[in-house]
Amino acid sequence: MSSKTVYFVRHGETLFNRDKRLQGWIDSPLSERGQQQAMDVAKALRSLNPGIRAAYVSPLGRARQTAEIYRRELGISLETTESLKEVSFGDFEGNTLPELDEKFPGQWRARQADKWNYRPPGGEANRDAVPRAKEVVRRIESHPDGEPLLIIAHFAINRLVLSLLAGITPDETIKMDVPHESIYQARHENGRWRIRYLLLKEKEKGFQEGWLIQYVPENLPMGA
Repeated sequence: MSSKTVYFVRHGETLFNRDKRLQGWIDSPLSERGQQQAMDVAKALRSLNPGIRAAYVSPLGRARQTAEIYRRELGISLETTESLKEVSFGDFEGNTLPELDEKFPGQWRARQADKWNYRPPGGEANRDAVPRAKEVVRRIESHPDGEPLLIIAHFAINRLVLSLLAGITPDETIKMDVPHESIYQARHENGRWRIRYLLLKEKEKGFQEGWLIQYVPENLPMGA
């Protein structure tokens, strides 16, 4: 019986992640820790499924830098797609929360109160990126059965794609976590997608059913 298997990974930690700055569509390079994270995840993928030969990649620099590490470690081909761009934080990008509080008083609190629908100035709501996520799903569905596929992208867009495959609600979607040192696996069998996750720090446990739940203190941005 044929099946599809897709792996989802997030780029390694960036300088903005380290400094707790929001990223969205602007970029910063991987930190030394982020480069090591990418190498560690790539090696884990190689041991989990040495048959991975192709990846779809976000066009943003931090994802492409991560993808080049994967290409060297796994020997895979890379295809960039605009559909995998991160959800845009607009005018919030590049700022820390204290800076946001000064420049946009009350706006982060408004965003935290309705993460699905809130749209930052010049940016996107999570729901605005759903059409892009649907395009990624169409690409996944058209990928040949039996050939594992890798997605290298970002926190928010990865969870939107995973949520469409899982068929979960917006309220469930915005609670999903996608850490840097994690791997999600989506496998289509018997007419449905099965979602599982693996944390590198707990890799001896193997893949676990379902998805990780995010905990974000009100004063800490994800900086996707």
